[in-house]
Amino acid sequence: MLINEKSFSAMKNKINQIASVPDEQINAILPLVSRALYKKEEYFSKAGDCPTHIGYIVNGLFRLFYIDIKGREYTKYFNTQNSLVVVYNSILIDQPSNLYIQALEDSEVLLINYKEWLNFAEPHICWQIFFRKFAEQAYLEKEKRESDLLCYDAETRYRNFQKDFPGLDKEIKQHHIASFLGMSPETLSRVKKRKNLYAPG
Repeated sequence: MLINEKSFSAMKNKINQIASVPDEQINAILPLVSRALYKKEEYFSKAGDCPTHIGYIVNGLFRLFYIDIKGREYTKYFNTQNSLVVVYNSILIDQPSNLYIQALEDSEVLLINYKEWLNFAEPHICWQIFFRKFAEQAYLEKEKRESDLLCYDAETRYRNFQKDFPGLDKEIKQHHIASFLGMSPETLSRVKKRKNLYAPG
């Protein structure tokens, strides 16, 4: 599929939010970029896959989750519009993933092959800085997620979710949110009712 100029420009802006990369360097990776459309409930990747691409979400929404041996799902994260989606630990070590990434709505994604991008980036300090900062962001997100689950009560976790993903609680199924927050749907329902009681007006 042809790459829309507006979509590629949005991807440029996202890259520069992470690290300052000159336009000519970003334009040079355009031959490595492809466009993909995912229907609602279609998978970006599944457990057992060896991921090869990083995706930039032009529009849409994805859920990252695990399935245990009893078939229970555990939501790890949500990737929204204008974010990068990838099974990062798996792509780094080139090993099969245990993670599923599924579209929660029809989505448009720009894909770039990770190894080709790394090979292109190797001689350029700006790209080295980008990948370092990208890895740092992924680590900080992981630490924050673990800290929320271990240190905060259910109500605080829900408030943090609303800050981190504004408006998302109105777009997705409540059991996905509950799974992400490490609580049952019934507990989430009680938390939301208490929150409404305390709301002004």
